[in-house]
Amino acid sequence: MDRYYCPDLESGHLDETESHHCGRVMRHGAGDFVTVFDGLGQEWKVQLKEEQGKLWHFKKLTASKSPAPTTRIILAQAVPKNRAMDLILQKATELGVSEIAPLQSDRVVSRTGDAEEAKEKVSKWKDTVIEAAKQSGQNWLPEIAPLRKPRDFFAEVQKASLKLIGSLQPEAHPLKETLREALEGGKKPGTVVIMIGPEGDFTPAEIGEARANGFLPVSLGNLVLRSETAALYSLGVLKYELE
Repeated sequence: MDRYYCPDLESGHLDETESHHCGRVMRHGAGDFVTVFDGLGQEWKVQLKEEQGKLWHFKKLTASKSPAPTTRIILAQAVPKNRAMDLILQKATELGVSEIAPLQSDRVVSRTGDAEEAKEKVSKWKDTVIEAAKQSGQNWLPEIAPLRKPRDFFAEVQKASLKLIGSLQPEAHPLKETLREALEGGKKPGTVVIMIGPEGDFTPAEIGEARANGFLPVSLGNLVLRSETAALYSLGVLKYELE
């Protein structure tokens, strides 16, 4: 059954963008059954009623609620080049990440332009996670934070239970070992932050600043992974160990 994003389910209609996709692209009409979700765990099975002023209205049939993740995972991702960020956003959404914080690292290779261009980029990233949630059946949408420097991100996560930064430095401990030490006693952390750097890793200054803010450097294995591979590997390990 096709899925559509509707942040206000009680409104009883899809917005113009989703209505266009529903009626014009997917060719649905009055009487068809579809699924709508609000990105906050709620999902309704509905029947389309009619199109009014470019908006498709629907009738609620059944409702369900997907449980919220027991641990809030924040992926702080240095923006990679080309379309790799889209892949990271898609897979992070499928894996149930709570927040994606794009970072403008000193070694980042993706050009983001001025503030207006950065804002537009974040808006497109939000569209990407919505599409990923629609396709995967994920009812919780990750928050997309504003694009910023790592130092501006640290203040937001001061109270996080566990803060990790992927690192190529020799003193970094294996990610799985660090997680298992943190989970000793059976108590799950409320919030886990994982920082993933760009090609060439974060600069020593950025890693030093992260460590000063309570981040533990973790190794992702013996190989040097691409940024998007490092992100997906880290999230997969986190989900496995936490769940």
